[in-house]
Amino acid sequence: MSIETADRVHVNNTRVDLFENVGPIDWEDLPAAAALTQQLIRDFAEDKALFRRLLLAVEHDPYLWAKCEEDVVEDKIVLWDDVEKGLRIRLRMSTDHQQQLAHNHRFSFTNLVLRGTYLHRNYFARGGFDENTLPDDVHPVLLHEDRAGECFTIHHNALHSTPFTELGTISLVLRGNPVKDRAPVMFKEARGREEAVRSLQETAVTPGELSEVEPESAEVGTMFWRVGEDRESSERRAERQMTLEKYRFWCVKLEELGLI
Repeated sequence: MSIETADRVHVNNTRVDLFENVGPIDWEDLPAAAALTQQLIRDFAEDKALFRRLLLAVEHDPYLWAKCEEDVVEDKIVLWDDVEKGLRIRLRMSTDHQQQLAHNHRFSFTNLVLRGTYLHRNYFARGGFDENTLPDDVHPVLLHEDRAGECFTIHHNALHSTPFTELGTISLVLRGNPVKDRAPVMFKEARGREEAVRSLQETAVTPGELSEVEPESAEVGTMFWRVGEDRESSERRAERQMTLEKYRFWCVKLEELGLI
């Protein structure tokens, strides 16, 4: 008799008709994945009873709860995670101004803006994009806004930035499974006070040895890695873990906004 893993306990204990007939998503066939996932995430957002049911169940699901985070400029609540289908749904809520961060991802995903606006830039990086890339090598090639009700799909190798232009911007993200251990991020705008930036310059890491923690202050050109939870220490996971108070705040806020 096989042992049921935590992710399968989560999926098997909660029946969601909307996801039942979705087969494993082929995220490498991006046009097909975009057509499927954009419709799926719109259907999910419109089914407010389902949205509310999954949101309110998160605090009682240890597997999902461990994935809910408070980061430097945003909070994240994971509502669903079917690893076999490559289908994870999470809420993303802005909590502070976000700088222009050129980055790609560990996974491909579809994003539906529920409230607020993203200022979306796509970039070209001369010579590729890695820990040795210089700020002048990264050039914007497209600028557009993603407003409430709009949806986009991004391949994990696409280089872009999506800073929030409004505090309280909220989106639903439907993402695939990771295909990389980590993905680089570059600050195209400085973050933090000048003295904090000077302090970072004095303690800068050797090129090619990037931090795996997003800095609270950074100068233009500073880079770091975004990594999966499996690469984070238990101490780091505890630092990022969402509090029940914050989670319940968002539950109330989403109801007040008419999103659930």
